[in-house]
Amino acid sequence: MSIVFQSLCLALLIGALTVACGKADNRPEAFTPSDCERIKHDGGETEICGQPQTIVAIGPSVLELLLALDIQPVGYADYYALPFTDFDQPQSQIPYLGERLKGQVKKVGTWNSPSLEAILKLKPDLIVGSTLAHQGQYSLLSQAAPTLLFSYGVKEEWKAQLRRLAEVLGRTEKAEQVIVTHNQLVAETRKQLQLAVQKYPQVLLLASEQLDQELAIENSDSRCGGLLENLGFRVLTPKNIDTGTRGVNNISLELLPELKSDWIFFLAWNSDFSDAGSDLEGQQISAVKQQWQKNAIAQSLPASKSNQVYFHSAYVCRALPGPIGTELLLKQLQADLLPAVNSPTQ
Repeated sequence: MSIVFQSLCLALLIGALTVACGKADNRPEAFTPSDCERIKHDGGETEICGQPQTIVAIGPSVLELLLALDIQPVGYADYYALPFTDFDQPQSQIPYLGERLKGQVKKVGTWNSPSLEAILKLKPDLIVGSTLAHQGQYSLLSQAAPTLLFSYGVKEEWKAQLRRLAEVLGRTEKAEQVIVTHNQLVAETRKQLQLAVQKYPQVLLLASEQLDQELAIENSDSRCGGLLENLGFRVLTPKNIDTGTRGVNNISLELLPELKSDWIFFLAWNSDFSDAGSDLEGQQISAVKQQWQKNAIAQSLPASKSNQVYFHSAYVCRALPGPIGTELLLKQLQADLLPAVNSPTQ
């Protein structure tokens, strides 16, 4: 990846975009040293002069933070290779966050393969990305514009990231409002789900794209598992399995009957977006849901027999760890569990 980026940058240095790519600190001549500040972030330390106005977001977790601060980026790279040349109708093209965008956004590649050429054409004064995907590309991205990188936060690290970003963008008051609203929402949902926690305390958190190929289990160290435990549920994992990165590890389907869960929260995805259509949630979960319904072991579980297996797109849980993703997830949990609690047959 870095070789591709370097070759492209060198080619652009020869052409009309020489200044944008070659100027390491990307500092406009109008700024004086007093207008500049060195900002520490998860990827290093970056000098930013003035208040950025033209921002490129690489990844949904970054876009989530910007939108929470009411910032509209000019360029965006999604986690998936969405089948659009540009996001000229972002409300229907960008998963879950698109409805919060007010105008067109230029597509700048994908999260793990951003297009430096597309970024340079936008002449941004700030790029925001992820340490997980872009640490190795940090120096090259920084040649296009000052670049901030944030790590993937599973234990509400997004709050510190939001505050850091708000300082740079002059939105510190907005950031505090977002955090207060988030805390209130979680507390209110915890109260609303108290009866569900009492009746169905033990949850199994599973994830898969193809049930016959790979099945993952998550614990409280994962983003979604941590939120479930914060609400009062107990997230089950086998004693003989060590969870890996972000509390996720593979599990055999045959082990599931050993875990006496009251209900199952299933994170499904489909990396092929070519036929996504308007029902993104349905497109993401349909294949795994059908496989689950046809699998004898899956159907033997008490949660399946009581119709308490809830399928949702993994995108919300895994790609949106911040306040917007949490709000969406809490709404999903209430829609799933409150009818079950109030049903006389449950």
